[in-house]
Amino acid sequence: MTSLMPLVSLAKPVLFPGMIARVHFTLASEVAAVDTHIESQRPLLVVPPIDPLRINPGPMDLHSVGCVAQVTRVVRLGDGSVRVLLEGIDRVAIRDPRADPHAGLAATATPLNTTTTDNAMVARLHLALRDGLKDLIESDPNLPSTLGRLADTDTDASRLADRIVANLTIPYEDFLAFLTEPSLDQRMEMAVAYLLKEREYRALQNSIQQRTHDRLDKQQRDFYVREQIRALRGELEGNPTGTDEADRIEARLKELGMPEDTLEEALKEVNRMRRMPPDAAEYNVARTWLDWLTNMPWSTATEDSRDLLAARKVLDDDHNGLERVKERILEHLAVTQLNPDGKAPILCFVGPPGVGKTTLGQSIAKALGRNYQRVSLGGVKDEAEIRGHRRTYVGALPGRLINAIKRAGSRNPVIVLDEIDKLGADFRGDPTSALLEVLDPEQNSAFVDHYLDVPWDLSQVLFVCTANMADQIPSALNDRLEMIEISGYIQEEKIEIATRHLLDRLRTEHGLSDAHLAISDEAIAHIIEAYTAEAGVRNLVRELAKLHRKAARQIVEGRTDPIRVATTDDVVDLLGPPRHIPEIAERVDVPGVALGLAWTAAGGDILFIEATALPGAKGLKLTGSLGDVMKESAEAAMSLVQSMHASLGIDKASVEQRAVHVHVPQGSIPKDGPSAGVTMVTAIASLLTGREVRPYLAMSGEITLRGKVLPVGGVREKVLAARRAGVKTVLLPKHNQKDLIDVPEKLRTDIDVRFVERIEDVLAVALAPA
Repeated sequence: MTSLMPLVSLAKPVLFPGMIARVHFTLASEVAAVDTHIESQRPLLVVPPIDPLRINPGPMDLHSVGCVAQVTRVVRLGDGSVRVLLEGIDRVAIRDPRADPHAGLAATATPLNTTTTDNAMVARLHLALRDGLKDLIESDPNLPSTLGRLADTDTDASRLADRIVANLTIPYEDFLAFLTEPSLDQRMEMAVAYLLKEREYRALQNSIQQRTHDRLDKQQRDFYVREQIRALRGELEGNPTGTDEADRIEARLKELGMPEDTLEEALKEVNRMRRMPPDAAEYNVARTWLDWLTNMPWSTATEDSRDLLAARKVLDDDHNGLERVKERILEHLAVTQLNPDGKAPILCFVGPPGVGKTTLGQSIAKALGRNYQRVSLGGVKDEAEIRGHRRTYVGALPGRLINAIKRAGSRNPVIVLDEIDKLGADFRGDPTSALLEVLDPEQNSAFVDHYLDVPWDLSQVLFVCTANMADQIPSALNDRLEMIEISGYIQEEKIEIATRHLLDRLRTEHGLSDAHLAISDEAIAHIIEAYTAEAGVRNLVRELAKLHRKAARQIVEGRTDPIRVATTDDVVDLLGPPRHIPEIAERVDVPGVALGLAWTAAGGDILFIEATALPGAKGLKLTGSLGDVMKESAEAAMSLVQSMHASLGIDKASVEQRAVHVHVPQGSIPKDGPSAGVTMVTAIASLLTGREVRPYLAMSGEITLRGKVLPVGGVREKVLAARRAGVKTVLLPKHNQKDLIDVPEKLRTDIDVRFVERIEDVLAVALAPA
């Protein structure tokens, strides 16, 4: 057989000479080999793969011995596959298997010559094989009928051994060994050994099946007797039949340690369930409710950590800065040590996105040694999301709080209520009002979820709320929260966060190491200034991740030398041109332009306020997407400047004959708030007096018609924004002097912060000499 013959790989069953097998071929290469065999009349090689689990073995994955076969019947299916009837002819040694453009796989083959050493031994083994087959058939009538007929046919020794082994339950490696063996003596011995093992295996399997059958018969008999006893007892006690499930739930309820009133209510429902047939709809409702009760952690609670030093280390490792927040958490730990039964406070972290409010809740749980769950409230408008649905509704479930406690697996977890300022309300109810009881330490000890309909003590749960803006939280709910403001990070803090936390995490996520990528502090600082505009570090993480992705691609493409991002030019090469160009504080080079400081949900920002005169008109014109409060501040500023015309040296007639147009650039962004009052007064006064505002100076404060400067909020964020813009001097209301403690010492030394009480103090510092 030196010509190239089509070849298919077949692991189940392993084909032997004289064996007939039905096979379903689905691969295109297999179908091509069958077609080539039929069209060319060349024999078909059927070769077992080395690994029987391989789906599409190649030429190097095939065994060295196979079987020449002939397709006696073929059925073509609609999906392109074929079902064939294969008949094994003879053992062959496979030579040079290869891919073939027509047959898929092809190879040459040489016959595997069968040798015989002892003909007398072969005859004895032949007889033993026939006798052993008869014994196997007698012991197991479930064997195929074709195997039974083999014992009575006059088949030669080699063919009988092949056909018997093909029908045995032996390992794949034994099939290959039997196929490969050239000695008939050895094959006969192997067949007898395999047949004896098959008899033992069948005897053991039948014994197991018989024991299983006997045990099932006993269980059915016992179940029938128990059901009769239960029915008789039900008739005697006046109760219809119950179920074992009800008994199981009742035993479980009594082990949970729930309050007596709750246990009594639950046992009533169990008895009610016993009186219902299992296929009734109410039965499933009752069972689901009882399952919820049994899965709640009624008496499971974690023990709070008492090691303040370890808790402090956890907080320092997870978050940089945030000293006030950490001190508050450590104070809570100290109080729980002195009074373990005290009510947990309701903390609310308020700050811009990306400063770590949510992850701080995880750190609190880790420091306390409690379980942690997060409940997202953004966009929730249905009160039932908080209090749950009543059981009368189809598909009713408990609210998110009870669900979080169940997932936590303890009655005193740390639950983060994320984005509490973004709750909504519609015709389905007001979830904010539903939270009033939940977030009140004096009331939540007996919180009742509509689904469970039994009191649950929430006073041991440490709730941590997060919000971007506190003024969007309703006052009634705000009163129940302990507000802790988390301000944005200064540049030095962001660099430290990146080097201590972010870079190691990003290297691990992208499969890199220090030897692959190194980013300098100068590069990180440039990314912060030119590619991010935020109070937190969320966008910084995205930009650093982009650097890691680009580095990973270069390494995969074959780069071997380390990638170093050390200068601003390196950053530009990888991230492209800067996307955020900081406003320059010196852009006040003409009269009528003043620099203010604003607070936004994303942190602080600087605000240019421009004023110009319109001859031939009167009044005040305002543009720049200003809100009502900001418009009123502009009108108050105009009235104040007009009342001060004499002290400012402004001709009253010229003021009355010109309209003043006040514009705040970036007109597409809505702006509101009273803190731009002093900036508007300064811009209008600069315009009417012709005196420029001093460069590198910014201000913030609300003004009154009497000229007093009132305090404003967001001092830390505004000072941060001033520093980013290159401001040297900042004017703030005197009443905000206490807020300067929140400003890092580094900022207080870099910026000259002056406090003012009246508008005359502002103008004296802000306006340059005439």
